[in-house]
Amino acid sequence: MEQACRLQTHCALLPASAGLWSVNRGLARLRDKYYVMLANADSARHGDLDGRGNFSEKLLWEWCEFFIEIAHDQVTFMTGMLCLADLRERIAALMLVRSESSQFENYTKEATLALHHVLIGGPVSRGDFCQMIGLPERSARRVLTQLLKDKLLVSDNLKGPVSFNFPLDTLNILLPNLYPEAATTNTEL
Repeated sequence: MEQACRLQTHCALLPASAGLWSVNRGLARLRDKYYVMLANADSARHGDLDGRGNFSEKLLWEWCEFFIEIAHDQVTFMTGMLCLADLRERIAALMLVRSESSQFENYTKEATLALHHVLIGGPVSRGDFCQMIGLPERSARRVLTQLLKDKLLVSDNLKGPVSFNFPLDTLNILLPNLYPEAATTNTEL
């Protein structure tokens, strides 16, 4: 029953969140307190001045305040995660880390600005992306091919425009602390 209520709450908040944040992340982070507060909200009332029904109005209000604090925390967290200047720095960090690895030999810091542009502005043609990198055409094509192979860029077809993507193995750098399980993903595959 509790999972059904969380799902319903998530769906009810979806128009407000536009899918960019979820109260469930915050509830999961404070799981023990969440269960205590939830159980307390179902407690019998404490005396004649604690609501009109069988349950405690005071503890229900405490639950509501807790829930709203969690929602506010998640909005604040995602606002920080999606700060465009910070995202550019994290893209640069990803390019630097990967350029040091033999597995990602075609990663280069020159791709940072182009990737940030695609993230902000949306899809661009492959030719425009290569021009934005600022490297000779062959080198730029190798970078583009690597980014497509690693799914940092995606496209609907072989010649179509490219869009920015957040593959799981990049989340620990691009969106740190959003998905803790991403930190344990093996990036050396």
